[in-house]
Formats: sequence, C-alpha cells, structure tokens
Amino acid sequence: MHQEYCAHYNIPAFFYEKIIKGNFMEQIKDIDERVVMFFTHYEVVRKRGSLIEATRKWWRCSEDKAMSADYVFSVISGIVQEVYIATGCHEEFDDGTAQPHFFGARKVFELDLASDSVRTKYNGKRLPPEYIGGQNPVRYNF
Repeated sequence: MHQEYCAHYNIPAFFYEKIIKGNFMEQIKDIDERVVMFFTHYEVVRKRGSLIEATRKWWRCSEDKAMSADYVFSVISGIVQEVYIATGCHEEFDDGTAQPHFFGARKVFELDLASDSVRTKYNGKRLPPEYIGGQNPVRYNF
C-alpha cells in the first residue's frame, strides 16, 4: 500500500493535514512526572518496523538519568505518540552488532506500555513549547 507524504516536512500527508496544518491537537499543560522524551521520525518507525523499536534503540544519553525517569515519551513532530516505562537498558552498536566503530555504543532500552490512565493523559497531545526545538533528540523534564 502506497502512502502519500508531505514533501516539505517528509511526514505522512494525513499527519500534515490533521496535525500541523489543522493545529487542533490539545497541548499538555503540565508534566507532573519525571519524563525522558525520545524524539524520533516516521521514517525511523518505517525502517525499524514499529514505534516501539524506533523509540527504544540507539540513543546517546545517560543511562542513569534515563532510567530514573518515571516514563518514556515517544515523540514525533512535537506530539506524544506513546508512553512507556523503561524496565531495563543495555549498550549496543547502532548496526545491532557488538563491533566497535567511530560513534561507540548506544543505549537500548527495554520498554513496557505505561498504564492506560497515563497513556490517555499524554498520548496524541502536543508537548509544551519549552520541550520543542533544539538539537538533542533526547530531552528530560527534570
């Protein structure tokens, strides 16, 4: 099945029409819990086969800090796609092997879905502006 993309943003056309152009997503007012946010892209989800695989793999971040978070947000274009709980972490090279290379090892997290009440609270909502933008795809609210 072929899916149309918005060329300017390189995202699915339906996402552009409903989310960015329509701008009707509810914004999260306050994040009360300690959260690590992994910013990914639809292309990464497509390549890895699922949102959870795009969210859990190959991050350059502090394992201790990320594991101290209450929740893990999977974020695409400023919208929380899913909320997980990190249950474990190990190092792996970003080609999936144990062979060292220039960039070194990355963190791979074991993730479980958060409770339904937490997922309902955050899923499908825009992050507050202070968490949008910047270079680092791993962000914390603590």
